Amino acid sequence: MGNRHDSSDSIENLREFVNGLDPDLAIFMILTPFPGTDLYEEAKLKGWIENWNWADYDMIHAIMPTESLNIEQLQHELYRCYRSFFGSWSRVAEGFFSKNSAKKRVYRYFARQSVLRQLKNLV
Repeated sequence: MGNRHDSSDSIENLREFVNGLDPDLAIFMILTPFPGTDLYEEAKLKGWIENWNWADYDMIHAIMPTESLNIEQLQHELYRCYRSFFGSWSRVAEGFFSKNSAKKRVYRYFARQSVLRQLKNLV
């Protein structure tokens, strides 16, 4: 996600498509203009790049907006994708008890992170 023409609606369509496919795992990433690429040169020339912190060039942090979403909104859409996919209780239960060790590790990792986040909120 993060193509210049992406909108909340197009990203919602992506979420629905992925949830409809129901793969074991899903990875969502934001289009990142890496230096040395044509995209970077175009984004730099057209002034699209809003985040020059190289530590954020990881396909998880929004670096440039789309035509209809600012970088904060795009970042929020990424979080919504992950919550939509990994927030399904039936999918979590299936993953947590899966015989596939990779799938089980991912779902258990997310469960631990969720518990830790909740504990931090108590303090």
